[in-house]
Amino acid sequence: MLFLWTITKRGKIWIDGDAFRQIIASRLPADFSCQEVSFVGDQSLLNIYITLPDQNDPQKRMALTDKFAEFFRPSGINVHIHWTRKAPDEYSSAGAVWKKPLFWAALAGGVSGLANLGVRGIAWLAGSALVGYVISWIILSEDGNKLITKLVTDIKNIRR
Repeated sequence: MLFLWTITKRGKIWIDGDAFRQIIASRLPADFSCQEVSFVGDQSLLNIYITLPDQNDPQKRMALTDKFAEFFRPSGINVHIHWTRKAPDEYSSAGAVWKKPLFWAALAGGVSGLANLGVRGIAWLAGSALVGYVISWIILSEDGNKLITKLVTDIKNIRR
């Protein structure tokens, strides 16, 4: 997301929020994560939303606050850090795969499919799914459209 910082005689100055989030995330310790950033242009204020790890260390928080304030000070941007706690997510990507309901659903479906369709039926199913995915990727994705355009252009060039 782009944030308007200021308007000068030469035009508007915009700030890229995703770039700021990447800059901040690359400077955070491994147990912290940058959830979001927002920017208030008329105050030159960058709001950073950082998720706290499970253990809460006030000294680390103060050190990070000072670190980012010093980092952005030369550009004239003030920093305010909002500390948040991540809510426990039952379906998060962390943890053992066999503790997830989706794993058990896929396993049950696979066993049922194998029993009812056999190996040959499963192979046809997988092949059909692959063909459907490739066709939909070509039709719906930007890369697929570029590939089609390139092929059509190459065919036209060969006919000439």
